[in-house]
Amino acid sequence: MQKRDLQMVDAVKPGLSRRTLLVAGMGTAAGVLLTAGAKPGAGNASDNRMWDAIVIGAGAAGLGAARKLADSGKRVLVIEARNRIGGRMWTDRTSLSIPHERGAEIVHGHDVSTWELINKQNLKTHRWEDKFAKANVGDESWINAKDFESFHFPQGAPSFPGGLPQPFPGEKAEAWLNRIGIPRSNYPISFLVAEGDSVQFDELPAEWAVGDVEFALEMQQYSGRMPEEAYGDYRVIGGYDQVLAPLAQGISLRLSSPVHTIDYRKNRVDVHTSNGSFKARVVVLAVPGGVLKSEAITFNPPLPAGRQAAINEISYLPVFKDILEFSQPVVPADATLPRRWDVAAMFSENPPTLWDASRGTPGFSGQLIVAWMTGGAAQELLNLSEAERHQASLETVRKFAGDPGLQNLRASTYDWSKDQYALGAYPGPFSRRSGLSDPVGGVLFWAGMTTSTIHTSRDSGTRAADQALAALK
Repeated sequence: MQKRDLQMVDAVKPGLSRRTLLVAGMGTAAGVLLTAGAKPGAGNASDNRMWDAIVIGAGAAGLGAARKLADSGKRVLVIEARNRIGGRMWTDRTSLSIPHERGAEIVHGHDVSTWELINKQNLKTHRWEDKFAKANVGDESWINAKDFESFHFPQGAPSFPGGLPQPFPGEKAEAWLNRIGIPRSNYPISFLVAEGDSVQFDELPAEWAVGDVEFALEMQQYSGRMPEEAYGDYRVIGGYDQVLAPLAQGISLRLSSPVHTIDYRKNRVDVHTSNGSFKARVVVLAVPGGVLKSEAITFNPPLPAGRQAAINEISYLPVFKDILEFSQPVVPADATLPRRWDVAAMFSENPPTLWDASRGTPGFSGQLIVAWMTGGAAQELLNLSEAERHQASLETVRKFAGDPGLQNLRASTYDWSKDQYALGAYPGPFSRRSGLSDPVGGVLFWAGMTTSTIHTSRDSGTRAADQALAALK
């Protein structure tokens, strides 16, 4: 069953597979055109220069595009609205005792393009190994995410001699599961993990859950430890933003320069910002879909109606991420769990999921714990004040530790939906993804609008650069 094992691992990605909004912080002087790595004020260039390409956005997608263009010998300028590179990749180095990620945090997979950047700099990483979950705080035992039991129905697997009943048109997953005899009390842990990583089943179209049910039913014949994960989730020790250095090296950057207007015609694009105007033969737009949807950038002439309609169908997933700092590692109340763990989830709580965001950090005797949720349950948390969000996260940690008096030292959180240069964490399952990346007018190219990981963002930038290079020949 080796082939099936690999397919299963890839499909399930146990242990909260797609953790991330998007990261990084390499602060530099505001509004200065500079070469990455140089002192502020170095590398000044005339605003009147004709660039081969301008890249708008210095996140992973924009820097990925700029790197490919520069390595191909093109004169490239990156324009960024923020006073730092990274976009929704944001390593905060000041709020807590050690660097932490307000946005993207995890390298998803061990064969993705991010590893090129990690290996080039010999960065250290920590792989999530110890991952556990339970449906309710009061349940007697935890399910190891590496065990087949994470797909087992706790009250026994249902039987469908006549075949799995199909959903009605418009039926939601929760209603369909109830109708076919799978109440929430009989959800496998894998269903609850899926809810905690996307939208809850009361919102999810039922047809999207059919494959999960079929797969879980197939897994009932197995028990014990699953084959070694072919996937894997990793944290970069010392800050995820370190992976950006090779992408940004030697690239001319204009920071603190929000773009408000783009005039384009054959072989010429004029980009107007709050900090000057610039011109190039082509432009790569690596701007979050939420910003494009808000029409913060005016295009002259207007974008084709079909493209604008596609942009308007981009939708973002509510994402809650709260980071609590403790003076020493939090020990789980259940002595059967490792004293130092990676991920723990109690799905009766909100937020339900916790992970250790400091394990492997040299010289740090405390612990950073991330509390996480997505979808409608995340929005409930985001509607609270910051103090109330921290308290909700602390209550989940207290229940995990069995210590109602446990206190954290500091806390950090961020609502990306309120960030004017993001307007969302990452696209949800209902977001439009097709019809967004084809070039416009032979001069406008697109990257990163609906990506949800660092490697897919960077890869989308590389693809956009390839298209731009073909136009520059």
